[in-house]
Amino acid sequence: MLQSEKNDLLYLLNILEYIGKIWKYTEEAEDAEDLFEMNEQMNLNAALTLLANIGENVSKISESLKQQYTHISWRALKDFRNRVVHDYAGLNLSIVYEIITCELKTLKTDIEKIVSEKVFEKTFEIEEINVCKDSEFYKYIDFDTIISNLLSDFNIKNTIIEKETNN
Repeated sequence: MLQSEKNDLLYLLNILEYIGKIWKYTEEAEDAEDLFEMNEQMNLNAALTLLANIGENVSKISESLKQQYTHISWRALKDFRNRVVHDYAGLNLSIVYEIITCELKTLKTDIEKIVSEKVFEKTFEIEEINVCKDSEFYKYIDFDTIISNLLSDFNIKNTIIEKETNN
C-alpha cells in the first residue's frame, strides 16, 4: 500500500490494537524478571513481536502525518523495531518493561488523539471507525476514548466559532 494519509488510519488502529494486546499479555507481570519467567517466555515473546509490529506500522505511516505530529518519536519507534528484530538477545528487559508499562501509555493517548483529530478534519471517515469498532480484529482498542476525544474537539471548535460569531 502506498504511503498516503488516507491509509494511515489502518496503521494507527493497528498500533492501538497491538498496545492493547501487549498490555493483555503482560498485565500479570510485576516486573521485568516476572515477565521474562511467565509461560516460558511466551508472553515476553508475544509482547516483543507486537512491539516490532508497532515499529513496522510506523514505517508505513505517511511522512505528512509524521510531520504534523513531531512530538511523537516516530524514528525511535522504528529504530526500536529494528533492535527487537536484529538484536533480540541483546535487549535490556528492564527497558522493555519500562516501555510496556510507561511509554506505551503516552503513545496510546497520542495515537487516539490523532485518530480523533483526523476524523474531525474528515481525513479519516467516521464510517471506517465504526466498521473497525465492530470488527473482531480490533477488540483491544478503546474506541470510546476516540469518540470522546472527537466529541470534545467538536465542542471546542463550536465554542470558538460561537465566540467569533458573537464578536
